[in-house]
Amino acid sequence: MKNLHQEHIEITGEVKETIKDIKIVFPALYGKLYQEAAHSRDVELKPDELLTREMLDEKIVRHVITLADCADQAIKAIETENKVILATVLSETKKLQKEIQELQKIVYEDGLTKSYNRKWFEDTVLDHNHLTLRENGTIVLIDLNKFKEINDTYGHIIGDKVLIHLTVKLKETGGRVVRYGGDEFIVIFDSSVNSTQIKKKMEKLLAYFEKIHFKVEDQSFKISFAYGLAPFTRGADISSVIGSADKSMYKHKNTK
Repeated sequence: MKNLHQEHIEITGEVKETIKDIKIVFPALYGKLYQEAAHSRDVELKPDELLTREMLDEKIVRHVITLADCADQAIKAIETENKVILATVLSETKKLQKEIQELQKIVYEDGLTKSYNRKWFEDTVLDHNHLTLRENGTIVLIDLNKFKEINDTYGHIIGDKVLIHLTVKLKETGGRVVRYGGDEFIVIFDSSVNSTQIKKKMEKLLAYFEKIHFKVEDQSFKISFAYGLAPFTRGADISSVIGSADKSMYKHKNTK
């Protein structure tokens, strides 16, 4: 009887034979053929998150090719003053723009809370070196109090609902909300909102959570959070700004 390692070697050989005459093989196609070959041999594959990323890579490659074609056609249309070609390019570019926006949503959205994720923060708020900030504003670092206790007592499903509800309320402050880590969030305000205004927003939110209860069958609980502010200027070192917000947050935590 063949062991799993031998099965995978034979499957790999079968797939290589299938694709030998194909000029361009995207990772997603290879993954699809590999899955089909494994299924035909009754070999179960473990879920592989990388496959999703590879499929995404394939879509990105297709978009880059389409964008390049649109650019070539646009240059030709401008040079020849061909309005028909230009109208076609405009239509294709609009479709592409919509798909790219959907792609950005997948890449930059936290799956649970629908807030921005850390990658969005790095790609959008930070400069290309991922070390410095590219604008002026204020970062608010937020940490839920006793979140592990909530998960341990009521379960992760309830914990997830708490995170989702917190995110909804944070978005109402008008800042850009980022899930920075498990129960840690960052809210980014631009320079038009000063620290006094931001503190009022945070205290109003804390007062809201002081009034409401989360109910689980015959039990209920309240949540609270600690927050810390750190104004920043363009070019500021992100680790220093986060460190400053973190110190402010723990100072706030210790006063409660």
